[in-house]
Amino acid sequence: MTTSRASPTRLLLLLLLVSFLVLAPTPGRAASSAARASGSSGGSSEEAAPSLASSSSSSTSTSNHTNNWAVLVDTSRYWFNYRHAANTLSFYRTVKRLGIPDSNIVLMLADDFACDARNVFASKIFADESHATDLYGADVEIDYRGYEVTPENVLRVLYGEHPPSTPESKRLRSDAGSNVLFYLTGHGGDEFLKFQDQREILSRDVADALSHMHAVGRYNEVLFIVDTCQAETLANEIRSPRVISIGSSRRGENSFSGGVDRALGLSVIDRFSSAILGFAEARVRDVDSDARMDELFRAASKEAIMSTARPRLENYRHRELRDVRVTEFFADADAVRRRGGQSGGEEKRAAGPSIDVVVDEDELRERLRRDAVSRNAHGERWWTDVVYGADVGWVDDAARTTAGRERRSLAEAFNAEDEKMSKGRGGAGRVRGRRDGIEAFVVAAALAPPVLCLLHMFLP
Repeated sequence: MTTSRASPTRLLLLLLLVSFLVLAPTPGRAASSAARASGSSGGSSEEAAPSLASSSSSSTSTSNHTNNWAVLVDTSRYWFNYRHAANTLSFYRTVKRLGIPDSNIVLMLADDFACDARNVFASKIFADESHATDLYGADVEIDYRGYEVTPENVLRVLYGEHPPSTPESKRLRSDAGSNVLFYLTGHGGDEFLKFQDQREILSRDVADALSHMHAVGRYNEVLFIVDTCQAETLANEIRSPRVISIGSSRRGENSFSGGVDRALGLSVIDRFSSAILGFAEARVRDVDSDARMDELFRAASKEAIMSTARPRLENYRHRELRDVRVTEFFADADAVRRRGGQSGGEEKRAAGPSIDVVVDEDELRERLRRDAVSRNAHGERWWTDVVYGADVGWVDDAARTTAGRERRSLAEAFNAEDEKMSKGRGGAGRVRGRRDGIEAFVVAAALAPPVLCLLHMFLP
């Protein structure tokens, strides 16, 4: 009596068919996959997203801030970057002159140029050839220096999340009543700024930090100033409200140095920072100054700095620049009140010369579209790995994911392309379903030979 043995070819075909039916996505599974993709990108197409035109509130002329803070960061080391330290120390000197105490200033210098052996003016730093003002005087308090100046530490300061041993002088203790001046200078490019030629911070990192600060009530208003090449792009991802941003140059433009000191053999300040600080020295002599932000920005004209510095106001729509005093960000709020001044303009002044402001809604819509596509492509890991790496293990995954979701929800509030993107997300879901089916077939084909061998050995 002979024993019939199943045909190997039939077993293989049967196994492939069963595996495909088990692993291939059903229509319901494909729909749920598309729904997850839609959810990860910030909401469904049926949620009404306010248009860009309606997102602005009525303009007010006063600020309700109660205190001021400054975060001033020089990201460059090496002697030829002397001017970046001078930029930062010049801002430090200005805000201290106008009353902001060291307890409310976080100062970061990536190198100790004052003590460099090539500095012919030992223990001094100057920002002009006259050597009239030593920026590195005895009262300078540096909170982070040398290799402490990293993207991680800048983000820790903004987030307010430090190891328990971190001293108070290294912390930003701002609150919902704080106006924060955030200044960065160094070498950069399209949406990034280098730290000591080794690390980078990206525009998305800055945007995430400001989003978190807004969500937990760590600022009232923010003035974000960047002096580097293509500086404007470092604000591309910011969606948080009440943030004024200005960079020393547009995308594709360089920023230029100025003020060559022949004794030192190098430039001692950058043109953009020099223009801003020159205006502050001339027009903002004390906390009673009536100088306004539109005047400050006009001081950084293209003729003066050889690049294009434009304030970005897509996230600052509740007030007009001509109603915002420079002292609201550069001076101590308590000092202004003690002198009898007001935080904001009491009356609307006649409009001065026009100022080139970035409020191009077509450009903004395109940036938001690219942002949404990027979120669809990268899912929950859309933060920057170079910043949230092993070095900051004390920030857990849940905190990072929560911050990312907060950031996305704020971005979606300004997304006027919701209907178009919802169609795009549906197409992405269909493509994902077909891809899952192909992957299931490949897996089944890979498993078939060993399983077939086992069946051929043990089945009669």
